[in-house]
Amino acid sequence: MRLFFKNILLILLLTGLLPARAQQPLHFRSDGTFKIVQFTDTHIRSQLPSQAEAVYALMDQVIRTEQPDLVILTGDNVTCNPAAPEIARLVHFLDERKVPWCAVYGNHDEQQELTHAQMSALYAGGRYNRNSLNEEGVLADVELPILGADGKPGFYLFCMDSHSYSMALGEPCYDWFRDEQVRWMKERCAARTAPDGSIAPALAFFHIPLLEYVQAWEKGQGRLGISAEKVCHGGLNSGMFAAMRLGGSVIGVSVGHDHNNDYIAVLNGIALCYGRFSGSNTAYNNLPPGARVFLLHEGVRGFETWIREGGEGRVLFHTRFDGKSLQNAPRDKSKPFGIWSDIPHVE
Repeated sequence: MRLFFKNILLILLLTGLLPARAQQPLHFRSDGTFKIVQFTDTHIRSQLPSQAEAVYALMDQVIRTEQPDLVILTGDNVTCNPAAPEIARLVHFLDERKVPWCAVYGNHDEQQELTHAQMSALYAGGRYNRNSLNEEGVLADVELPILGADGKPGFYLFCMDSHSYSMALGEPCYDWFRDEQVRWMKERCAARTAPDGSIAPALAFFHIPLLEYVQAWEKGQGRLGISAEKVCHGGLNSGMFAAMRLGGSVIGVSVGHDHNNDYIAVLNGIALCYGRFSGSNTAYNNLPPGARVFLLHEGVRGFETWIREGGEGRVLFHTRFDGKSLQNAPRDKSKPFGIWSDIPHVE
């Protein structure tokens, strides 16, 4: 019965027969907050049903607990063949929560039987999905504004494709952003710079970490969280970090890819974050699955963030970033954050 349902949903997605997408603008709540839940490296595999069910249960628990305004998947989402029925199930699962969501690809997403265009059509067909397709029919880099009480954008979100692998250096390595993506980032930052020089803050989400993650952890201006795996960055420095820093808008980046890292480290005014691995057991994970949560405040150039685990729902590494440095967020028992761990001191 489940296979029949998946096949019917797949046909509806590919033929465009599902209801029109719910494209209401993203906006801050009446209390001036906006919450994002980042799931990363879910690695959903239908051939391992118990593990797949565990991933869906985790996402359901986190969404119910955090009640986000947006969900972002940062790659390695579905890693099985055939992938189409499982992507269709994932899309249906997210749409059922009636929360806007956006997805980017990781290095493993393209290793299935689908072309990029076929895979992208499935994701972009979601009723609550906020992705858009480029001229090739593939998920495009998108900029999502968050509107404030005055109806004007007060914060921006970038969801971007960091690609997968490259042979450009003569041997296999992880890929990097293209020149046109770096130019796009510069153009977007320049386009929203006001005459007085002010510019709205932004967060960027993608899969493969930037080379600067290494420097941020080793020599940055503050760090918090777990670093239990080397940074598997792209083979070359694309200049994306420099474009973000000089553009003046991006104050934070969050990626996936490295399953045993969940830290946040500050480098030159940008907070470089990892999401928490959100999948079930793979050959290379030692952290309990969970998600990274971001809490934005209207009119504030900064954010709060923490790790929400599954199971008992522990909250870890709750911190504030003010655009310059990290600050330990004090424990507030009035907030429904579940079971707290001890929060270590920010270095």
